[in-house]
Amino acid sequence: KSNIGHSQAAAGVPCLIKMVLALRHERLPKTLHASTPSPRVDWQGSGLKLLQEARAWQRTPGHVRRAGISAFGISGTNAHMILEEAPVARAHEADRSALSVSFPLLISARDESALRSQAGRWAAWLEAHPEVPWSDVVQTAAAHRSHLKTRASIAVAGTPEAITALRALSEQRAHAEVCVTQAERRSRLVFVFSGQGSQWSAMGRELLADSALFAETVRACDAALIPYTGWSVEAVLGGEPAAPALDRIDVVQPALFTMSIALAAVWRSLGIEPAALVGHSQGEIACAVVSGALSLADGARVVALRSQLQERLAGTGAMALVELPLSEVEQRLRAARWAGLSVAVVNTQTSTVVAGDPTSLQEWTGALEREGVFCRRIASDVAGHTPSMDPILDALKQGLASVTPRQASTPMVSTVTSQPIQGEELDAAYWYRNL
Repeated sequence: KSNIGHSQAAAGVPCLIKMVLALRHERLPKTLHASTPSPRVDWQGSGLKLLQEARAWQRTPGHVRRAGISAFGISGTNAHMILEEAPVARAHEADRSALSVSFPLLISARDESALRSQAGRWAAWLEAHPEVPWSDVVQTAAAHRSHLKTRASIAVAGTPEAITALRALSEQRAHAEVCVTQAERRSRLVFVFSGQGSQWSAMGRELLADSALFAETVRACDAALIPYTGWSVEAVLGGEPAAPALDRIDVVQPALFTMSIALAAVWRSLGIEPAALVGHSQGEIACAVVSGALSLADGARVVALRSQLQERLAGTGAMALVELPLSEVEQRLRAARWAGLSVAVVNTQTSTVVAGDPTSLQEWTGALEREGVFCRRIASDVAGHTPSMDPILDALKQGLASVTPRQASTPMVSTVTSQPIQGEELDAAYWYRNL
């Protein structure tokens, strides 16, 4: 009241605002217009006193700052609120140290004129706040600002370069690191989880060294996998000499599973949130974990058992991608000499995966290549998604009987059924069909 007078029913709100600002600025403000305390109050015995001068309210290690706010209504209503300072955010939650490469500054507006004005304001703010870490700037712009139709990406390494680029944008001058685009608001992002064949030597190694969140997620996957594998997926990705070779099917599948989950965590920490998820072959396992339909422990069990059972069949098959539609592939496989080959995967309307006997597949793709058809051998020594998997299917169903799927929190589309799935159907029978 001594600050602004009696504000009736709104009297509590200014008090709340005042204490929030005091916490934010770490300073307790002076009580205005109250230089002479009321003699009707026993100040000495109450333990209370008016702040005659502003004073610092700094953090003390091991203690949390709190403030109590009391409000008393004329009818006898009393209310008391206790404010507590927010916990200090851990930098790795947003992976702000993230990578040795720099992320772009993303800004947007309703039209190009507004975008130029926005660029000018950003440049002025950055000039006034050079102490703010560049990683915090780009994180805030990407994850905590509305993304409007007219957008600019400022691909620079830090604040000084950003100021120069933003000034160029605001003044309608060309700049090599500025890209302006018009976004379709209807566009929605989908995460696609790739299957076997997408692996490469040293994948994830730089991320392990440069991204705290990526490394933390890899370690979580490692802890979930190691009871089944007996070896460390972190050691495999880190290239440790004693780690098992990535060319083994029971190693590459858990490694890809881990890579997919860790990459999804990094993208999400940067504010990139998918509207839906889809997984290709074994990629569906990581997809199910990221969707929330499988726990990390269940996902680890599925990928470990699946790959270990397939390892029993190592050397018995091969797989190849051919750039032909399904109908033409089926027609070409009807000849008796190709009885050992089957359609494994329909990638697109013009791309099909065929699997089966290695010698037959080599001959069949060789004939296609002589006709000018593009073919590419997939890095797999088993004929996945074909009748060649039949000998291990019963063991897979039995081993996954304890898997407990649940409702997905992010929509997922099945590449087994070509339909959206709720999550609960991802039981042992589903993974039997996936294989």
